[in-house]
Amino acid sequence: MPGSDTAQTDADILVRFRNIQKSYDGRSMIVKDLNLDIRQGEFLTLLGPSGSGKTTSLMMLAGFEMPTSGTIELAGRSLEAVPAYKRNIGMVFQNYALFPHMTVAENLAFPLKVRGMGKEEIKKRVEHGLSMVQLEKFGDRFPAQLSGGQQQRVALARALVFEPQLVLMDEPLGALDKQLREHMQFEIKRLHNKLGITVVYVTHDQGEALTMSDRVAVFNDGEIQQIDSPGELYERPLTSFVANFIGENNRSHGRIDSIENGFAKVVLDNGRQMQGVPASQALTAGDMVSVSIRPERVVINPGDGSVDQITEGEILEFIYFGDHVRLRLRLGENTHFIVKQPIAMVSQALKVGDHIRVGWAREFVRVLDPYQ
Repeated sequence: MPGSDTAQTDADILVRFRNIQKSYDGRSMIVKDLNLDIRQGEFLTLLGPSGSGKTTSLMMLAGFEMPTSGTIELAGRSLEAVPAYKRNIGMVFQNYALFPHMTVAENLAFPLKVRGMGKEEIKKRVEHGLSMVQLEKFGDRFPAQLSGGQQQRVALARALVFEPQLVLMDEPLGALDKQLREHMQFEIKRLHNKLGITVVYVTHDQGEALTMSDRVAVFNDGEIQQIDSPGELYERPLTSFVANFIGENNRSHGRIDSIENGFAKVVLDNGRQMQGVPASQALTAGDMVSVSIRPERVVINPGDGSVDQITEGEILEFIYFGDHVRLRLRLGENTHFIVKQPIAMVSQALKVGDHIRVGWAREFVRVLDPYQ
C-alpha cells in the first residue's frame, strides 16, 4: 500500500481490512481490494472526493454495510457474523442522530441502558459524559433547545459514554459554520488525546484531515492512493492525485530525460529543463510526468542562493488575505501559477502588471505520474 508503515506488530493493530471489495450491483466496485491496518489509539482519517469509497468503508466497519468479499477484524476477531449493535463501536453522524423526544441526559443514557448497566453506573457515566463535552448544565434540555455545536457535542458524548473500543465519525462537522467547525475540530482532538481512544474519521475536507489526524488515507475511485502522516502527504505526495487533492499545487507537464537514485532530469513541455528533482519510485526515463511545486514554496525576488530554479513572471492577480497574499502569475503560457507568501515578506508596492522574478528549491519539487 502506498505510504503505509509496516513497522508495527499485531498487538498494535485494532482493525484489519483484508482484501475488502464492495459492489452494490455485482459489476462496478465501490471499494476495490482494500487492505488497511488501523492502529490502537490512533486518529485515522479517510479522505477523498464524493464516491471514492471512504464512507462505504466506514459503514462496513460499523456493520451497516456488508463486504462483497474479504474480511474485517476488530481486536483480532472477525466481524463477519457480528451485527452492528454488538460491535462495541461508537458512531457520530453529520446529522447528530439524537433522539428528539429524549433529554440530553436520556440520550447519553440510552446506549448504557441497552447494555444493561445499573442506574447508579448510568448516572455516573452520564455526568462524566456531559463533563467531557462541557455541557454539565444541559442534561435536562431537549436537542431542539440546543445549538448545532451543542448537539454535536452531545452526539460525541453519547458515542464515548459506554467506552467503546473504537469511535467512527462520518462527516460529523459538515453542518456547522466555519468558526464552530474549527472549534469542534480542536474539541474532538482534545478528547482523542485525553482518552486515548481509536478514531476513524471520514471527511472530504483536506484542511480538517491535516489538522486532526495522526495518519490520513487518501481514497480515489475505491482505492487508497496513499496513507501517511499529514506532513508526508502534503510535502511528499506519491501520486499526482494526492498532490492536487490536498492543498493548492502548481503543475507543469513534461517527460523524464533521465533518472538516477530517485532524482530526475525533466524536459518540460515548454522546452525548459529541470534537473535533480525528486521523482516517484514508479517512474523511469521516457515517462510522461507532471511536475508539482506548492505555492508557498515559491520565493519572490530570490537573491540569497536558497533557490535552484529562477524564472520571471507577470502578476495577473493580487489578493490580500490579511496574514498572507496570493499572487497569480503568467509564466510563459501558464496563466495560473500561484504564489503564496506571508504579508511581511511581500513588498506592498507590488501590483497587477508588474514583472517579478520567482524561484524555488529543487527539494520542494515533485515529479509524479501525469495528472488525469
